[in-house]
Amino acid sequence: MLSHVALSDTWGDRMDTDNGPTRDALEALIGDRIVSWARLEPWSVMRGQLEQAHDSVIVKWRRGGAVRSDRRQILVEHAGLTFLQDIGVASGPRLLASDLAAGVLVLEDLAPRRPLDRQIREAGVAGAWPGLAAFARATGELAALTTGRGAAFGACLIRSGASPIDQRIAEAQATLAMMRRLEALGLPLGGLVESDVETAFAILQAPGPFQAFSNGDCEANNFLSLGGEGRLIDFEAAEFRHALVDAAAIHVPGPAWLTVAGPSQRAELEQIYRTALATGVTAADDDGVFGLGMAAACLTRAGERLSRFPRLDDRPRGEPSRLQMVSALEAAAEAASRHRRLPHLAGWARRAGAWLRLRWPDADQDLGQLGAYTPRSRA
Repeated sequence: MLSHVALSDTWGDRMDTDNGPTRDALEALIGDRIVSWARLEPWSVMRGQLEQAHDSVIVKWRRGGAVRSDRRQILVEHAGLTFLQDIGVASGPRLLASDLAAGVLVLEDLAPRRPLDRQIREAGVAGAWPGLAAFARATGELAALTTGRGAAFGACLIRSGASPIDQRIAEAQATLAMMRRLEALGLPLGGLVESDVETAFAILQAPGPFQAFSNGDCEANNFLSLGGEGRLIDFEAAEFRHALVDAAAIHVPGPAWLTVAGPSQRAELEQIYRTALATGVTAADDDGVFGLGMAAACLTRAGERLSRFPRLDDRPRGEPSRLQMVSALEAAAEAASRHRRLPHLAGWARRAGAWLRLRWPDADQDLGQLGAYTPRSRA
């Protein structure tokens, strides 16, 4: 298997930002003949079968237009995968070769592992449970193994030509601004709610022992699993952040879903995650500290979605993203209330869900009747 990393000044006419690098350019980079390849639509990704290595690889490139047009995404993924390899953590694919000037990465092919979101859609929660449990465990393990290693990742970012970006303060200000806007439309804010918002973002801004490495987009579509084992993919937004930001996906539906697993299943997944996290972050064993972090992560995950309110408010009846916003707010409130933390913000999120149900009658649906992991597209 490949082991080198190559850099060049330019590929010139050997690179098409829409269709990817040419075969000749890739073979020169890899040092092996590609006997077959296939584009993995709709992403700027392809799979190639190698002749000498008798193995397949995944090729990613910076695409023209809106998708992966930001050069930093490839640089950050390069830094993230290099970081994991440097510290000996096999949570993602191995980086096999790269040309950062051209925006091309050659990665280990993780097949026959399959995307967890597809498994959920095909087999439901029961059929996909080994993958869901593996996702929770792997996410917790990644945090446990990387806590306290932010400086090493920062060095990888510098070597890859990227630079750290911290959006948490800006996100807090934007969330509060939108909440005040909704107050002007008839959703009361309340004096102690703002204090809870500031507390939640302060926790995420200063994670302490919970500061750990993340791929930056910890969702089911970015986890490939087979049975009870799996790996994360897509490290284009990799960063060090509060570990429980990733765990919030257990409770609050991501962009592709209207709902997540049922209450008992969420509790079990959270415990799987927490047990794995505690092997490296002993503070995770403290119910109060863990509960406050989880409440903050879930409520801010839902709160940050409020930036979409003006667009959704103008959309026609039946827009599924409206129901998704209601679901996210109510799910976050439920998670925070279960941990008995940030009660004022949790209460506001619950009231916000009820207020949106009145404003958008099409979103006034019984989420319990939709079932676990209902895709947004099926609303």
